[in-house]
Amino acid sequence: MKKIFILAAVVFLIFSGLFSGGPSEAANSLQEFKSKGKVRVVDNKGKQGPPSFVAGILSEKHANGNAQSAKKFLGKHKDFFKMNNPEKDLKEVKTTKDALGMTHVRLQQTKNGVPVDRNELNVHFNDENVVTTVNGNYDVKLDSLDIDTTPAIQAKEAVSEAKLAVNAPADVPFETSELVIYPLDENYHLAYRINLEFFEGEPGNWYVYVDAKNGKVLDQYNAVTGLGFFEDVMGEEIAQGTAALKSEKGPNPKAIENASKLKPSRGSGLGTNGITKLLNLSHGNVPDSGTGAQFYLADYRSTQMDGILTYNMKNTSNQIWLYSNKSASWKDVEYSGDSSSWETVGQGPAVDAHSNSRIVYDYFLNNHGRNSLDGNGMAIRSRVHFWTAYNNAFWSNGIAMMTYGDGDGQQFIPLASLDVTAHEMTHGITHYNGGLRYRFETGAINEAYSDTFAALVDDSNWEIGEDIIGEAWLENGRTALRSSEDPGKFPVGAVYFPYSIDGEGRYPAHMDEYYYLPSNMDNGGVHINCTILQHSAFLVAEEYGMGRDVVADTWYRAYDYLHYDASFAEFREAILQSAIDLYGEGSEEFNAFLGAFDDVGLYEGWSVEDNPRAPRF
Repeated sequence: MKKIFILAAVVFLIFSGLFSGGPSEAANSLQEFKSKGKVRVVDNKGKQGPPSFVAGILSEKHANGNAQSAKKFLGKHKDFFKMNNPEKDLKEVKTTKDALGMTHVRLQQTKNGVPVDRNELNVHFNDENVVTTVNGNYDVKLDSLDIDTTPAIQAKEAVSEAKLAVNAPADVPFETSELVIYPLDENYHLAYRINLEFFEGEPGNWYVYVDAKNGKVLDQYNAVTGLGFFEDVMGEEIAQGTAALKSEKGPNPKAIENASKLKPSRGSGLGTNGITKLLNLSHGNVPDSGTGAQFYLADYRSTQMDGILTYNMKNTSNQIWLYSNKSASWKDVEYSGDSSSWETVGQGPAVDAHSNSRIVYDYFLNNHGRNSLDGNGMAIRSRVHFWTAYNNAFWSNGIAMMTYGDGDGQQFIPLASLDVTAHEMTHGITHYNGGLRYRFETGAINEAYSDTFAALVDDSNWEIGEDIIGEAWLENGRTALRSSEDPGKFPVGAVYFPYSIDGEGRYPAHMDEYYYLPSNMDNGGVHINCTILQHSAFLVAEEYGMGRDVVADTWYRAYDYLHYDASFAEFREAILQSAIDLYGEGSEEFNAFLGAFDDVGLYEGWSVEDNPRAPRF
């Protein structure tokens, strides 16, 4: 394949100050570092600020690997990193320590104490508290600008404007607002970033930016993390019967209290495809419920986490959780039955969601030491039978749970298969790891993580959704939603055909085939361009022979090197740096990832701005 995206963006700088162009300000700054080793610097193409990725032995040993040390380091080398006052303008987001003893500090750029949207910077220390990597976004242009950060309108006014803009219901189950500096079209706006999540009409997880000076909506996008393929996936059933939807504000306190009175039990059930699955259940006679002993899809087997709970939406709009019903009993919010055998018609999706949630939980705990989606043992909650003939599944940030439709039987059958469950739960893990903005390249990275771990957990093949395809699609030869092994095997929705390189509308396997979509189409291609990245994972595991575990460990570790607005180029470096951490530079594993990125055309410093095919939206 032609390498048309080559950019000489990575250079090796020798601390003696010798490189091809002679001494420079960057080299002089680097000379201050203690080590005599080499440093990898990745250019930050098209952005104001320091290089997007700097790696090597970058500092002397610090007393502690923490945010204070990170900001002190950046302050000492502020000329190289092009920052005026990092110790003042950077605010700690989180600090974590990994199994290798490395410390990862995430910092948020601020202006007059107000966060700058999308601009986060990571500083990484090795096990001896030496800085080894700095990566992320920092906009130096803001340092010289005088921006009035006093809002002229109140947050509640901005929320009202945001609700109008996205046609939100009056009672939104989850809403937040935060004052930010929002870069948009070469300008900077003081804005409220408002997140609205609701389920009336078409499900929405909207991010709306409202100008804090004049109340005008600057930008908006829907970050519902569905499976994609939006051509006819969400049908007319979404608009039917939604007037009676109840507010979803969280579990009923009485129900949670009653849960402790139930006893653990085991059972079995038939999944959607007729496979018998063992189930961890709870049973008992709930006080004041008016029923006899019942069995519930409530798994409290693991004492280190809060349970795996599966809920029945009953395909009707007025049965959404019943959270607003103060007198609701445990039965009202939990999928229940009168037997430990779950083989009744219609129970298959619940059997699948419940048993598969346990499989995915065990996978991440046993393979990556992660205790549930948040890493701290949160309950894993799923709801099935969402609406009627609903052709999708999604993760909800606000209410922290997975939702599965039953499908219409033509495109999809019930969607709680193992790989779909892993896909949606990985969205939850991505969210709790700090999030990846659900737009353009960053959103495609988000989706690639979910598809890749879906194929790692359900390791029967490298396809996504092969167990949920309905009759009409099977008759047309479509056997899965997407393929990491052969992305071009399946077409995207017809509405995207004109944006493909050849007009045939196949999922891309190479950067030559990247879809340059506007923001209002699949959020800029998040469900389409993801296949390029996940194809590289397939190549490492199968073509380069490294196996699935190497991909899983490296990709999972790369979470620490990503940030809220990471690009494809930064994803590449995050994976390569993670391979160095785990296996060493020049190792077979590192070379496999490097080769796979070359194979898919993701070369050093790749940038959409440098491709003549890229439109300007």
